[in-house]
Amino acid sequence: MSKVVKKKQQAQSLGYRLRNLMLSVMATPLNLLAIIARLMWSTRRLRLASIALVLTLIVTAIFRITPLQPVADYLLASAHNMSRDAGFRVDDITVEGRQRTQRADLIGAIQVSSNTPIFAIDLDAIHDRVRDLPWVGDVVIIRRLPNILHVSLSERQPFALYRENRTLTLIDREGARITGNHLAKFSHLPQFSGQGAGLRAASLMDTLADFPVIRNRLVAAQWTGERRWTLHLDHGGAVHLPDTNLAGALSRLMDLEKQQRILAVENQAIDLRLPDRILLRRQDKRSSFLSLADEKDAS
Repeated sequence: MSKVVKKKQQAQSLGYRLRNLMLSVMATPLNLLAIIARLMWSTRRLRLASIALVLTLIVTAIFRITPLQPVADYLLASAHNMSRDAGFRVDDITVEGRQRTQRADLIGAIQVSSNTPIFAIDLDAIHDRVRDLPWVGDVVIIRRLPNILHVSLSERQPFALYRENRTLTLIDREGARITGNHLAKFSHLPQFSGQGAGLRAASLMDTLADFPVIRNRLVAAQWTGERRWTLHLDHGGAVHLPDTNLAGALSRLMDLEKQQRILAVENQAIDLRLPDRILLRRQDKRSSFLSLADEKDAS
């Protein structure tokens, strides 16, 4: 094969690849224009909404320069008004997942009134405001076109109370603080104290799940020296756990409980920190947790 023929074939191959590349690049915008054109020539409402959206895209693309911003804002507002007249406005706000979040607080965080153009709503801003509400763990905000704003909440679940000095705060399983108000209804939850206790509470409770006799009598747990737990029981007794092998120490305690019923003794401290013995002594009667009888002092 001559060099001339070979070069000609290479040129044809290159031209073929370039043509395919151009078609690929043009395919997406052409399809988009086709969809917009189809919408514009359907019903009157969809035509108006399509025109408004096209104007919005044009404004966003062209008027990014600061001196032209006032013109951009005016055209964008006009596009939103056209979409509202076409029926794309907020007629209803639906909410799912709300149990403990106050309705008034949620409305105040959403800050959207009826008849607002639905495309003018800043979903990110609403998300951030709702996410900051005490009980809200996560939230999803979506537009359900043409006229519904939908809010889906995932609320925090109360897990325990965290005590810091004379202040109690309700926390979830991850140790995140929920609220310090109206805690009387959560008085059945154990209280945790000590630096970092809230973050370690779930791990301790998971361990105690295998020891229900102790778990059911637990009223408070103190994280001591940032390395070990002291459990306070409902009859004034205490259990001092080692900094390692909690399950092993609790198993030894349960073996002794079966033999001598030591957990039935009031105001008794049970020391499990030594691996080869269990020490018993009289427990200080001072309360290791806050009472919720006076909610003002506890909140």
